[in-house]
Amino acid sequence: MTRWRVALCLMLALFAPAARASNTVVAVDPGFAPVASVLLQVFAEQTGHDLVLTVAPAPALEGTAADVLLAPDAALPTRLAQSGRAEAGSQITYAMGPEGTAGATQPRDAVLLGQGATNPVAQSFMAFLLTPEAWDIIVSHGFGAH
Repeated sequence: MTRWRVALCLMLALFAPAARASNTVVAVDPGFAPVASVLLQVFAEQTGHDLVLTVAPAPALEGTAADVLLAPDAALPTRLAQSGRAEAGSQITYAMGPEGTAGATQPRDAVLLGQGATNPVAQSFMAFLLTPEAWDIIVSHGFGAH
């Protein structure tokens, strides 16, 4: 029985990092990167899935190889879905523009890209973006909640 427990502990130790590892990439523009960083941290604490954040200027986001795109507007995800680069039907509004700016009523949409459509971690992160906890974080950083 003791050998069996040792073997089980070794198996768990060997496979636990692989189970927690994630190649899920979230792309965002510099204006939302600080908020996205906090969102990824909270998501990791809740789920054990560490996501990779990549930051690029808005024009470069169109060609990103990420699983999830947190776009600075709604137009980019719509274009990507229409071109087949984003999963149709996955577009969500995760925030509104910064409070006190002319863009405060401008939706910021997220969408699943490429393999994100079949990536359960990417899908879970998208669902997390629609939770009151995520909205509290977004609002605390000066953006509007959807």
